[in-house]
Amino acid sequence: MESDSSLAPATPPDRSDNTAFAPYMTNVASWFGGMGMQQVLFSWIVVNELQATGGWVGVAQTSTLLPGLLVWMVAGALADRWDPRRLLVGLHLIGAVPVLALAGLIWLGRVDLPILIAFGLMVGTVGALSMPARDSLLTRVAGDDLMRGVTTMTAAQFGASAVGTLLAGLARLTGSPFMLVVQALVFVVGAGAAARLPPARPESLIRGRLRLSEVAGGMAEVARTPALRGPFLLVVAVGILFVGPYWVIFPLLVRDYYEAGIDALSLVLMLFPLGTILGSMVLRYRGVGRKGQAALLALLVGASCQLVVSTGVPFLALLALVLIWGLGGSVFINCSRTLFQQAAPEEGRGRVLAIYQVGFTGGGPIGALLAGFGADALGLHGTLVVSSCTMVALVVVMAIFSDVSRLR
Repeated sequence: MESDSSLAPATPPDRSDNTAFAPYMTNVASWFGGMGMQQVLFSWIVVNELQATGGWVGVAQTSTLLPGLLVWMVAGALADRWDPRRLLVGLHLIGAVPVLALAGLIWLGRVDLPILIAFGLMVGTVGALSMPARDSLLTRVAGDDLMRGVTTMTAAQFGASAVGTLLAGLARLTGSPFMLVVQALVFVVGAGAAARLPPARPESLIRGRLRLSEVAGGMAEVARTPALRGPFLLVVAVGILFVGPYWVIFPLLVRDYYEAGIDALSLVLMLFPLGTILGSMVLRYRGVGRKGQAALLALLVGASCQLVVSTGVPFLALLALVLIWGLGGSVFINCSRTLFQQAAPEEGRGRVLAIYQVGFTGGGPIGALLAGFGADALGLHGTLVVSSCTMVALVVVMAIFSDVSRLR
């Protein structure tokens, strides 16, 4: 094991601009509010309107997550070379286009699984390109207390996602095409907010042509930095064992086990971000000392919630467990994100933060495929047993054989 001195967080030297914090949070809320709407609408179109099996649900959900695995390292390099403000304006406007196209195709009655998979790939690519740019701006707008800035961002992210999931439930009354138009408008609002952000300082941007070694530089930095390496492995595990089942198994549970509709699905998917909001607001004022230890305990909470859900609890108990899972998720997300922000060097910060997203959501496609085909082979509840027990085993191994629990 490395010495404790290697685990000390680096202080980010970047200057902050507190006046930009409000438009920055508006941009965050716009993107994740729109994606919260998509999570419900896309899932319901696949599982209800097209009546897809578990395997096909996994494939469809993978299409929205796969671009993160392929694009994020390039996106991180671009965030270090181009003005993140301009990137966000353009990407928010581009993201509205496939959403409007899907609304029109549904209205015409011409939607099938290949079209939905193509839609998922397009929106997933836009999201993958935007995240490193948005994350790299955080240190410039957060002020002196980075942990507080991270928790506020997390609360805004999941708060907007919760509102988006609830809003999407209105599709039961309005129809999905109308709500998709609303989603596109939400993305456009984010473009306006991004336009109000300060431009990047020219000296902070890398000059010259983009090279392959530069794209891979973020992964190399994570691999050689102890304060990044352990949290990255945990983030990958969350993508595979938590994100995948959450996107695939829970919509199927609502349809097949609880025999409920899109309003019930929107409620289920709203409670996780609601728990994350509540937890983030507590952390915003109390803070966390040993962030690595707290992250490990949070993963145990999430695995325990999954395991209890696998017993076939009543619907109200499912809602309570998803809320508790969200509370644990707030601890893991805030602690792991802060550890990455602290340890990322100023030059190349976008590439390092892109690796965080590669792990967090890049593991999602693998998890979605495994969950989808696991649902067909083991059943919905059996798949949750496997994912939860695997996470518990990993946490125990990391607590014993790594320095993660000592990270501050």
